[in-house]
Amino acid sequence: MQSTSLSLIVKELHQLIEEELQRVGIQCRVFSRVKEYDSLREKVERKRLENEGNPYYTKEGKKIQDIAGIRIVTYFYEDVELLWNICAKMFTVVDTVTADITESNFQPLRKNMVCRMPDNQKQMLLEFINSVNDNIYEIIDSTFEIQFRTILSEGWHEVDHILRYKCKDDWKNLLQESRMFNGIYATLETSDKALEALFNDLAHNHYKNKNWSAMLRFKYKMHFSQGDLSHQLNTILNENHDFAKFLYLYNRHDLLEFMTLSGLKMMLSLNNLIYVIYLINRESDVCIRNEKLEEIIPKNIQNYISNSIIRFNHIKNNLYSAT
Repeated sequence: MQSTSLSLIVKELHQLIEEELQRVGIQCRVFSRVKEYDSLREKVERKRLENEGNPYYTKEGKKIQDIAGIRIVTYFYEDVELLWNICAKMFTVVDTVTADITESNFQPLRKNMVCRMPDNQKQMLLEFINSVNDNIYEIIDSTFEIQFRTILSEGWHEVDHILRYKCKDDWKNLLQESRMFNGIYATLETSDKALEALFNDLAHNHYKNKNWSAMLRFKYKMHFSQGDLSHQLNTILNENHDFAKFLYLYNRHDLLEFMTLSGLKMMLSLNNLIYVIYLINRESDVCIRNEKLEEIIPKNIQNYISNSIIRFNHIKNNLYSAT
């Protein structure tokens, strides 16, 4: 029986993560689940058998860390690392599972982290454990797991978990078949890279043809509100090729890092995208100053972004000082 309390904990964790990722503007989907009671029992028994018949999870020792599970599925491979950093900033990370890349031995990439539940959700979990009369919940830790996947690899990981991870004995002495199954993942990983390359080519083609709205959408691949650039901004880019080139060449990762650390909360339209990139680089040597653009940026937006820049610089300086 799945408890309403556990479902509420997962719902709140899901909402915390989803709202933050929507604020930053990353294209992704967030899924969540509570580990079902039967799955808990099955995991405890499976781990006991793998541990030569001795209990693997105990009240005083190793506990189950994934009673709550979050999976973040990004549209683009390049965003996996950024999503990881965002979640590491939001929560206290207590464990990580990542697969090492080697030249001679291919295996699927795994990027999972285990995090401490925030105080509110931790308290809800403890109250639930104390209210039920079942020793299975005494070996539950106040943690949750976050898995990071690309949308192309998501289906493969689902099949792997259900039909290989949970029935390892069925794959014994079937090395060729197991290698072939991993090879399917390899084609998906290649497709992830090809998808990125395709959108880079699309952005470049639109840049050459001065289709500025399409260029920005394909270059930055963020969750934009509907609508194209305003006529004024289109005119500015048509008249100032150097500034258009600056927008095309600007590092997308730098923009997303700013969105992450600054806490900026505003509707992400194509117009606002240009305002943000221009203002955070206005004093730098690489930015092309544009008086016409400065005249049309609404004062309230300019002030808000400027305050976010101050906050971003303060946080980033503290991060560098800590290292």
